[in-house]
Amino acid sequence: MQRKAIALMLTLFMLIAMSAIVSITLALFQKNLKTYSQNKFRVQSAVLMVDGANLVKALMKDVPKSAAPDAFDLLVQSAEELPIRIGDVDMVIRIRANNAKFNINKYERKKHYAKLYAYLLDYEVQRPGYILDMIEDTLDADSDEQQYGSERVLYDPFFVQGSIKDYNQFQKLLDTYAKETKDVNIYKVQWAAWIDFNSGFIDAAYMTVEMLRVLESAGGVSNQLEDFTDTGTNSSELNCELYFRQDQEESIATFDFSFDTKQISNFKAIL
Repeated sequence: MQRKAIALMLTLFMLIAMSAIVSITLALFQKNLKTYSQNKFRVQSAVLMVDGANLVKALMKDVPKSAAPDAFDLLVQSAEELPIRIGDVDMVIRIRANNAKFNINKYERKKHYAKLYAYLLDYEVQRPGYILDMIEDTLDADSDEQQYGSERVLYDPFFVQGSIKDYNQFQKLLDTYAKETKDVNIYKVQWAAWIDFNSGFIDAAYMTVEMLRVLESAGGVSNQLEDFTDTGTNSSELNCELYFRQDQEESIATFDFSFDTKQISNFKAIL
């Protein structure tokens, strides 16, 4: 009996050990398979990035610079965001004009307050002055408030002022406004369609429709673009973004395209 018990115990130990070995082997196989899939996706993305850039270049190669604004308008109306399915990879091509939006870091009270106040009222924002004061107090270097609550650095020690770096930072202002005023209409405003954070000027030929709506709002010096901000001419007219997704994996590439030189520049990618 004792020998049978020992034999049974050894058998159980063997089964447990074999089960553990199988589990470890299966886990390693799944890990290797996931790594293989990730690497395969990166290779696919790299190839598709080159193909996407060449596709944009081919579409634009015969467009003369004089006809570029009209070509851009036609392109945006038909495919500002073009989704494509290639095998098991989802691809999206986004095409936008450079220097088409207002750099919010150039905001000036005397120049912009009245016009933007009227623009925000069109979206039924309840307290336009508050969000505009928050923008102004974020951009200046002092800690004086235009009104109570508008100088966010006084309430959030981690808030960075002096400039607005990107939309994530700007979104914090919108979220704070909505939280404190209970006014969700602030999210109806098409901010992303008319503001950016880096451009030095606006090229009137590529100005967005929402930017035109801002200019046509009441108030301000005039409805002319040159009275609202700096103007100029693009050197790289289009900004293109290629986005790829497969299951949980993502990759992205961005580049500029010039109608003048027909060349691609500033190509950046994250695989």
